[in-house]
Formats: sequence, C-alpha cells, structure tokens
Amino acid sequence: MSRWTVLVLITVAHALGALAVLSVAPLSPFLRDALALSRAQVGLLLPAVYLGGVLMSLPAGWLTDRLGVRLTLGGGQAVIGALVLTAALTGSLAALLACLVLAGFGFSVLNPSTGRAVLEWFPPRGRGLAMGIKQTGLTLGGLAGALALPPLALAAGWRAALVAGGALALVSSAVTLLVYRSPAGATSAAAAAWPRLGELRVFLRRPGVLIVFVSGLALSIAQSSVLAHLAIYAHDTFALSPIAAGQMLALAQAGGTGSRLAWGAISDRFFGGRRRPGVVVNAIIGGGAYTLLALGDRLPVEGLVPLVVVAGVGAFGWVGLYFALVAEIGGARYAGLLTGVAVAFAWSGVLVGPPIFGLVVDRTGSYMWPWLGLAAVGFVVAATLPRPAPLVQREPRQ
Repeated sequence: MSRWTVLVLITVAHALGALAVLSVAPLSPFLRDALALSRAQVGLLLPAVYLGGVLMSLPAGWLTDRLGVRLTLGGGQAVIGALVLTAALTGSLAALLACLVLAGFGFSVLNPSTGRAVLEWFPPRGRGLAMGIKQTGLTLGGLAGALALPPLALAAGWRAALVAGGALALVSSAVTLLVYRSPAGATSAAAAAWPRLGELRVFLRRPGVLIVFVSGLALSIAQSSVLAHLAIYAHDTFALSPIAAGQMLALAQAGGTGSRLAWGAISDRFFGGRRRPGVVVNAIIGGGAYTLLALGDRLPVEGLVPLVVVAGVGAFGWVGLYFALVAEIGGARYAGLLTGVAVAFAWSGVLVGPPIFGLVVDRTGSYMWPWLGLAAVGFVVAATLPRPAPLVQREPRQ
C-alpha cells in the first residue's frame, strides 16, 4: 500500500475515533438539560475522557512501540466504540462519566499510533504536512460531530446520537485491523529497538524538552476549554439555538482543520522542517481571539462567525506541529514512547481547563474572566517556547 493510502486510513481512523469519544461536546446543551447539569458539571464531561487518556497515555505509547500501529489503533477504536455505546444506556452523570473515562483508554492510543505510522511511512521533510493532515482527523471528527449530532439528538434524542458515534468507531476499528500494514522492515526494526521506560530519564533531564511538554499542557487547557464551552457560550451569550451553537463549534473546528494543514506545509517548506515557529504564531493568534471573545455580547453578532473560525485556528492548529516535534525529538526508537509522555502532559490540561472555565462562569456570572485567562495562556507559551536551544538534529537544525 502507498504512504498516501496509509495517511487517508489513519486520518479517517483518527476522525471517527474522535467523533465518537468527543461527541459529548456538541451534545452538551442536550446533556445539560436531560441530566440537569450545572456549567461546572458540563465541564467534567471532556475531562472524563481525557482522564482515561492520561492514565493510559504512557502505556499506550509503550504498547504502540511494542505491538505496532495496526493492533493498537484498531484496538483503541474498538474500546472507544464499545464504551460510547454503553454511555448511551446510562441515566446518571456518574455512570456517564465512568463510561467516558474508560473510553479515554482507547482514545489514548490514537496519537501515538497514528504518529508512529507517519514516522514509519514518511521522510523527514514530508512529516510536517503528513502529521498536520492526520491531526486534522481530530478536528474533522469534531466538525462532523458538531454538524451531525445535534440535529440527530433533536430528532431522536441524545442517546441515539451517542449510539451513532460509537457505531462509527467500531466500523473504523474493523477497517483498520483488516487494511493497515506497516512498511517492509518496520516491524523487525521496531522489535529490535524496543525502548525501556527507564530511558525516558535521558529526555526528561533536558529543560528544553520539558518546556515543550509544559507548553502542550498549557495549550491543551485552551483547546479543551474552547471545545467544551464554545457552544454553550454562543447559546448563552447570543441566544443561539442549540443547533446554531453547535454550528459555531463546527466553524471553530473548520478553522482548526485548515490551520493544521497550512502549518504542516509551512513548516516543511518555509521553516526548514522546524515546528516551533508555527506553534508560537498559533498561540499568539489564539490569545488575540480569546481576548475578543471576552467582550461577550458587546461583540456584534455578525462578527461572531469569523471570530470563532480564528479562535479555532488558535485552539486547534498547533497540535500537528507539536506532535511532529515530539516524535522527531524521540526519533524512530522513542517516537511512540515520547508521544505517550506528550499526550499525558497535553491531556492533563484537559483535566483542569474545562472545569475551571465552567466554575469561573458559575461563580462570576460572566464569560469574560475565563476567556482572558485563556488569552494569557497563549501569550505566555508564545514567549517561552522559542527559548530552548535546538531540540532536533537536522539540516538545517531545529
């Protein structure tokens, strides 16, 4: 099979897995009403998924290096599909959160397995674009979910919408297990170079690598807060219907999808394969957009559409570059393992971002302060990430 066929396969797998496990974001207005949730409780839904992801992120990276892409990616999607289907049968917040945590176990393998597939199939100067394309799976899945699931929930109920998402993940799992193959020689090379967990100390002693990981955590706080609260913000602030509010989230996802593609190509062609400059500019874009969102209903409603697209660029556009950088720091031997560590840092931001955002809104009655907090996060990352010495050896060097 060709590398581009592989790229399509893993991108679709990432998209359908993300659509299923993150379906609670566009369905949040329906879940809030059905389960009588506060904004702070709504803010627990996405962190529940990512809690499972954080708990399994390091084992997921290790398993990817041990078992290969096909088994880990297909198995992870199967776990997602089964648990999202189970979530559709629940009737309480506690049971729903438990299912989402367990679904997060499957979610944890999507990044390391698809990232390793890119590293195996693409040469260094093509990885930025390839990683950007496969990372659009997350935003494409979110975009499709934001457009399709609220109308389905309105017509048939939120349970039917969750069932649809879980079923798609199971279908994608079966396709991955049947179709994906590693390139010739990759399996034997990986088996000969299985990494040991103790070897992580070599990387964690490097301050620059730690700054990269912490930057991922900070940017993930912003990303997850936008994902969890943008639809409800649009509904509450501008009196949009749940479907129109979901469309605002879809526009943000569309902005993120386009920016991931653009930054991958820019980093390959104009930055000599360097990933950090794009992440820095993306953080600045996000900081500016969140500052404007803090204006709330003082914004003209006609300005909301372009603003949420730009906010989506800032919130979602950095991820492909970030994971490409981490994989390249680790190289072929440690790509899965370091990606697992990066996922643990990044997804830890999801555990705190949405609940704190919702809690601040509940306590202050305003969306202004949490949006300004996210803006500060973006500007701090932009100021600190360029400082470390080169992290990846290349020509020209990173």
